[in-house]
Amino acid sequence: MTVMQRLAGARATVLALLGSVLILLTASPAAAQGTFVCPNGPGPGERQVGITGGSHGVAAVPICVSDNPQEPAAPRVQMRAVDNFYAAAWHPDSNDAWIVAGYLDKGRAAQAALSACTKVMGSGCTLATSNVNGTVVIARGVEGHLYSSDRAKRGDAEKAVKDYCRKQNDECEVINWVSTSPGSAEVGARVYERIDVYAPRGNPRRTFGALAWVVRKEMGNHPWTGDVWVVGGRPNADKAKSDALALCQADMPAGCTVVLIASDVFVSVTERDGVAVSAASGATVGLADKRALEVCKTKKGKCRVTATIGLSQDIAYRFDPFAQGKPHSTAQAWIKGDTAPWQNSVWTVSGAKDEASAKAAALSACKKESKLECEIGSNSFNTKVALYIDQTGYIRVSWMNLSADPSVYVQKRCAETKVTCKLVKVVDSRVPLTERVEVK
Repeated sequence: MTVMQRLAGARATVLALLGSVLILLTASPAAAQGTFVCPNGPGPGERQVGITGGSHGVAAVPICVSDNPQEPAAPRVQMRAVDNFYAAAWHPDSNDAWIVAGYLDKGRAAQAALSACTKVMGSGCTLATSNVNGTVVIARGVEGHLYSSDRAKRGDAEKAVKDYCRKQNDECEVINWVSTSPGSAEVGARVYERIDVYAPRGNPRRTFGALAWVVRKEMGNHPWTGDVWVVGGRPNADKAKSDALALCQADMPAGCTVVLIASDVFVSVTERDGVAVSAASGATVGLADKRALEVCKTKKGKCRVTATIGLSQDIAYRFDPFAQGKPHSTAQAWIKGDTAPWQNSVWTVSGAKDEASAKAAALSACKKESKLECEIGSNSFNTKVALYIDQTGYIRVSWMNLSADPSVYVQKRCAETKVTCKLVKVVDSRVPLTERVEVK
């Protein structure tokens, strides 16, 4: 062995040692990054990212990394279903129901609904329904009566309550509904109730209204009118009935009758060809209109809705379906006595907003032109007024149904008293007009 050979051997040994040190230095950071030595190359789910060694007698070794590190699978949590109980309660004087949901027990839900109702309405609340995991619906009939139903699905519940209404000879609209779904919780975990209370909106008490009109066979000597008298916002049915009757009788002492009493609904008034009036109620404007037109169309003629009135509002007024609420009072005045040249003059006013203003206007017109004392000869509303004179020179005034033929009416009246008459003027109470008519 020569000196040079020994040096070469020593240098090789040093390099070999340095190679060993290099392996140790590069292995540490690789391991920190999730790499590892894979002598046999990458396996399933692994890929090679480098090598180590591979010089001066040290074999090259692949370094790999795992593409899908396998985490230990977490144990599966066992779950259980949690029922959602609901209930609804109402009162004979309430216009809706108190609905509760989110209870774990049927009895607790029922008691909570009754308590919510009683807190507002006092004693008398009853349970409308109590069930689990479904939908409860509340519906209102055409006179304000409440109905309820519940099913797993909302659509089925609504169909069921409307079917039931029809069997009761009623027609309903759904006014409230609540749906509940079951929840879930871990097996063994404590479950807390998540309670919801759905109370009626606004004033929960029923408010009543009524509609009155004149019945032809009971009207006595008064002319038939197509007007209706309506009141609303009353605390009970008896009060609504008495107020509507009194309102009608104040204008028409004989022949008034109450034809409709309901709560928290709408009433639609229709007229047919300026001859007949009909009305019907419903929980919505659309249903009230539909029902009123159905009644109107039982006879031949053209029907139209003239007004749809909410009976929950505080109201009391007379309504003319033919004039659609426009002024329609009329009055006729003449001078007291037989002073020329006014003995055949009649001052007539029509289209006034009420009886008092019609009378005042007729008297004023008479006094202003004649400069004499005047008096009211007649007054009416929603009528036709015939001014005519008989063969003796006696001036006559008659009012009649808007659909009547004045000439036929006058001849009939004169024939009954065995006189001959001449029709001079016909006044329509709905047409705004002030004039002097010479009846001769």
